[in-house]
Amino acid sequence: MLTQEPHSGQIQRMDLQKVHPTTRTIPPFLYRVAILWGFILAALFFALISYGNTAGPSDPPPETAFTKQVDGVSEINTSSGWELMMAVHPKCPCTVASVNELQHLLDQFGDQLKCRFLVYHPADTDAAWIEDGITPRLSEIPQASIEPDETGKTALALGMQTSGAVVVFDSQGIPCFHGGITVSRNHEGDNLGVRAISMLLQGKSPPITSTPVFGCRL
Repeated sequence: MLTQEPHSGQIQRMDLQKVHPTTRTIPPFLYRVAILWGFILAALFFALISYGNTAGPSDPPPETAFTKQVDGVSEINTSSGWELMMAVHPKCPCTVASVNELQHLLDQFGDQLKCRFLVYHPADTDAAWIEDGITPRLSEIPQASIEPDETGKTALALGMQTSGAVVVFDSQGIPCFHGGITVSRNHEGDNLGVRAISMLLQGKSPPITSTPVFGCRL
């Protein structure tokens, strides 16, 4: 008895089905999960950008010579010219960028500018509390002094409420600039603060005398 062989086209279709089984459709809920996850990632990204560009609190320093207004601050040596004070929280990672920007400034004007770091530490803690973090980096800066500032009292009296804030005084102790010297949190690069201070040190009048401060609150 003769049997009829199946058509060659049918054989090919059967073979393809074995090699490439029918593709399963993706459940609709997986699409919703993927979309939700995308929204979460986007929200986190924009939150990070917003955080990096949100300035900390800052007030202007006393308008008159600071040595007459703030207790516990030694007088400026008028023969030294300009002096810059920076408020530093030793545990603040954002302040690293501020210190690096200051170093770039000193590379150009180190003979005209002295620095004083007011290093925050909580009440009832000794000097060892400030010895880690960024403090060792501060000690590498020439012509700079490091002064422990319990609860940030001195910095706050000068209007500096955020780590990385600076105040620049002339030889008479008159504040001529206050603010930050980074463009955002922990971000180095060209910024208005460094430009303004550079102009002061060159005997010019900067168009601005204050800038936002990006860092951790004292």
